[in-house]
Amino acid sequence: MLLTSLQKLGFTSYEAKVFVALVKNESATVSTLHLDSGVPNSAIYGALKKLEQKGIIEFQNTKPMRYRCILPEDAILKLKRDYGDECDNVLDQLNRIYGECSTNKSEELMWTINGIRNVTDRVMQMFEGAQKEIIILSSSTPFYKLADRYKSLKKDYTTMIGILNKKTTDEGVSLKLISSCEEEARKLSNIVPLASVRINSMEKNPLYLKSFVVVVDNSEMLVDILKDDDGEADLTAIWTNGKEFSSTMSHLLNAKWETSTEYHPL
Repeated sequence: MLLTSLQKLGFTSYEAKVFVALVKNESATVSTLHLDSGVPNSAIYGALKKLEQKGIIEFQNTKPMRYRCILPEDAILKLKRDYGDECDNVLDQLNRIYGECSTNKSEELMWTINGIRNVTDRVMQMFEGAQKEIIILSSSTPFYKLADRYKSLKKDYTTMIGILNKKTTDEGVSLKLISSCEEEARKLSNIVPLASVRINSMEKNPLYLKSFVVVVDNSEMLVDILKDDDGEADLTAIWTNGKEFSSTMSHLLNAKWETSTEYHPL
């Protein structure tokens, strides 16, 4: 797992193995690193050179030469700073390309977003961009229960609630939540006090809703579908910022809002 994570930070397989071997040793020679990492001697020098360029290892001009890594905390802070700088540089260039290639076409398109983390990221972006109103029709599976299945999403759920509280409290954004169950209505009323919550009662015609819908400012919408494949839950969503689609969905949700039961906490 550690080697995989380091590779996601831009390390090659050999660089990751040599770096971990250096962390294990106060200082080490190439022969020691070869034994501890399993990296061929011929490849270790190249890996060390790259790690030196990253600024996270130091060497001593002895015979044989000795190497050591800087403190892990300092190494990660440096990597984060360099990664952030590189992301800023890439963003500037991509924005420039996007600006040169973008057109004034008003065609309304719908886009598919796959993966629970990617869908969650888009929902948070929508919440952050809200200026007037957020309307949510929740699925029969409350999102916090879905988050409990995935440790990585627990933090995202907390972040979402923080965004919603900031929007309703500090920015005066209206939040309407149409819940499919009383349990979720109670929880959301407690943790987002300024949200208006209603329950979409299905007692006469029970329906298990496998999707939730988010509409922001009548101009952006996301429809999510919860999939269960071999017991593993995942999310796929359809997103658009087309005003025609979004305003139509907003109209439908507001109609559903009017027919839902107002929730009054006990």
